[in-house]
Amino acid sequence: MHRIACCCLFFCLCVVFSQQNALAHGGVVEEDDLCVIKVNYLRAHFKVYQPRATGHEQYCEDLPSASESIFVMEYQHDSLSQMPIDFRIIRDVTGKGRFARLEDIYEISDIDSATVFYQPPVIEPDVYAVNYEFIEEGDFIGIVSARDPETGKLYAAVFPFEVGFTGFGYWPIFAGLLVLIQIHYLYMSGRLKRWYGKSSTVVTGFAIFLLLAPPVSFAGDVVVTYTTPDGDPQLNRMHSWILHIEDEAGTEVEGATVEVEGGMPEHDHGLPTKPRVTEELGGGDYKLEGMRFHMSGYWEIVVSVTTDDGTSIVIIPLRL
Repeated sequence: MHRIACCCLFFCLCVVFSQQNALAHGGVVEEDDLCVIKVNYLRAHFKVYQPRATGHEQYCEDLPSASESIFVMEYQHDSLSQMPIDFRIIRDVTGKGRFARLEDIYEISDIDSATVFYQPPVIEPDVYAVNYEFIEEGDFIGIVSARDPETGKLYAAVFPFEVGFTGFGYWPIFAGLLVLIQIHYLYMSGRLKRWYGKSSTVVTGFAIFLLLAPPVSFAGDVVVTYTTPDGDPQLNRMHSWILHIEDEAGTEVEGATVEVEGGMPEHDHGLPTKPRVTEELGGGDYKLEGMRFHMSGYWEIVVSVTTDDGTSIVIIPLRL
């Protein structure tokens, strides 16, 4: 069992999640644990493979490395199989980053100079796939266009994405702020002085305590532990967790509303699925289903626990 008791101030997480929501991509969304690209009202399952780098792993948009990449769309609307579809990848020259939209593309004066790949319009039944090998990491924008053969109307989707790791974003600032909050809590509670006098390994003990001690929160702190009855988490495999929730006094928390989100802060993207608590098992245990990780690295699972006393936020760090 992994014991985690890392709570943080609610307003900090509000800032974090507002950033994550603002960074949501344009044309690709998650529905029923699948990546779906919306070309206006037309939809297709969307996935990307990097066979040389990661084998059969699937990605929604962001890619871990500059390598051969296969973009695949499986149509949900039959009309897409009758439309000429073209696919373009450009370097992000809009200055908008993750906020780039179709109108920003229209404002590019010379789109050909920004284009790194272009597949001319072609009609493909059922599945549309293109292959492109990235030679450098960076920020890119994908553009999918489909033209109705009867009306001539053009439908398009834009999705910004990142190839490789190109920056930490705002997460180091938040991490530093959380450390300062912990230090303030230890100082005000007197624990810092007591630990210094009791331990000859103060540095190690203090570092561990920063991770495990409950800091200040608006609505009361909780301790969350978890087990994985399906075995250790593996990439691209759906599995469930059992969350065990107690308050600081060790009393099991029952009747709570538990919501789970998460992602990879170093890559600025969330979980590929939408896990949810499906059953309260009693004794402070809650069954969480729909967990899946699509790439190795550092993940943060954010558990929101709401009771009559308010809401507490717990962050579970996990490295795969």
